[in-house]
Amino acid sequence: MTNIPVKIWDRFEAVIENNKVYSDPYRDLTLVSEFRRPNGEKVVFWGFYDGGTTWRIRFMPDQIGHWTYRAAFSDGSKQVSGSFECVESDIPGILSVHPKNRHWFIHRSGKPLLVRSFHVGDCFFSTNLSDEKRDAFLDWAQAQGYNTLSIASHYLNRSEPGRGQGWDTPRLWPLNAQEYQRAEIILDNLANRRIIVFPFAGFFGRGSNYPTDPMEQEQYIRYVLARFGAYWNLLFNVAGPEPLLNHKPYMSKGEVNRLGKLIRQLDVFHHPLTVHNQTGDDEFFDQEWLDFTTLQGPKTTNVEVLHEGLVRNRHAERPLYAQETLWSGNKYHPNYSDNQLRVNALVIHFSGGFFNFIDNGKPQPDSLGDSSAGFSGSLNLSECCQWRHDIIRNVWDFVESEITPDLHPNEDSANSGYCLADIGKKYLVYLPFGGEVQLNLPEGKYQGVWINATDFSNVSDLFFCQSGEVLSSPERGADCILKLLRVV
Repeated sequence: MTNIPVKIWDRFEAVIENNKVYSDPYRDLTLVSEFRRPNGEKVVFWGFYDGGTTWRIRFMPDQIGHWTYRAAFSDGSKQVSGSFECVESDIPGILSVHPKNRHWFIHRSGKPLLVRSFHVGDCFFSTNLSDEKRDAFLDWAQAQGYNTLSIASHYLNRSEPGRGQGWDTPRLWPLNAQEYQRAEIILDNLANRRIIVFPFAGFFGRGSNYPTDPMEQEQYIRYVLARFGAYWNLLFNVAGPEPLLNHKPYMSKGEVNRLGKLIRQLDVFHHPLTVHNQTGDDEFFDQEWLDFTTLQGPKTTNVEVLHEGLVRNRHAERPLYAQETLWSGNKYHPNYSDNQLRVNALVIHFSGGFFNFIDNGKPQPDSLGDSSAGFSGSLNLSECCQWRHDIIRNVWDFVESEITPDLHPNEDSANSGYCLADIGKKYLVYLPFGGEVQLNLPEGKYQGVWINATDFSNVSDLFFCQSGEVLSSPERGADCILKLLRVV
């Protein structure tokens, strides 16, 4: 086959025709592929059956230069080989954990990612939703600065009333190439828009039709990886929501661990992998296959309870995704005021986490919805509570301008509030109620300002201080952010 230039982090694809007739091409044979990187390293992967006589191999190249590949059917019916050149691109690349700050994600191209996540309900991948309506929503979402979508029915339909039932989303099990092709049209759109995807229900979703036999589970995982693994913009989730839910579990801890290990073993691209936990502490905190914690809760307006719950589940080596921790208009959450949304959003970031937002409708007790209600469920722009998205965006804009991977959560540097620090260089302390704070700083002279947390452009005059000084916020009872930089 001819040399075809492929952008780094994009998808290489080769079509292979096999005219031999099989009773079940999904199970009767495999298409094994071997890719060789420019540095000589070898990666063994596999292809997939795509209907009729068509098979494909896909791969996501991660090195600039000359690649070679070969592929052969397990029954010896056919084999192919070829090569391609991998060239530079503006694709940011698959996500991984930041090597210098394990609470952050970084694209493999080297750009850190501040996750700005929004949850959409089960309709998103559905053919009930017109392409025009989906694109209008995506245009809006990108204009708001969202770079990540949490999508309810993604791999499998959550066929429950008020959720996936009634939406014609792709059914990825039993295996059917046409169903996957439907999903890929939308995944292509999201990748081209540079939008990260978090599959809310994961490979094995609550209320969905997923394989329960271990051999079929592995076949399903392999097929999903063969088709979707080469997408740079995907996060992976073993199961959700809440496979271990106390009053209604649908998996055991052992099952989740077995499947998590299997996905990690089979995914040659190493997409960040998690599981969607129930409210409370992370049951999988120390599992080696886990790349980031997905936390549901604390669901509270008490900022100290929120902070303590996040810190308790903040692993030293992994990012913390506060997935269902700030859901506006949701009946399982407090009826957050606008101010509480802003304060909680800041506390989550100052506690070392990042979060996923939802818009389940106007904040009225008689209209609170579930994960597929309101604007997040319908994607009708007329139902959007725009002012709430503006609040969240303002917080994220501030975080992106001031909170960098150099800053780590540091509860020891300040005797009150919530502190992020690059020890001896820069400190940010959030005081939700204002007041006094005393900082434990290395010897030196520091310059500081107070930032009004309700209006980040409102910044106090510059002042200077040293370690051990007690500093008082400008306005009593009003939340604010102390920013200190070392000057000597």
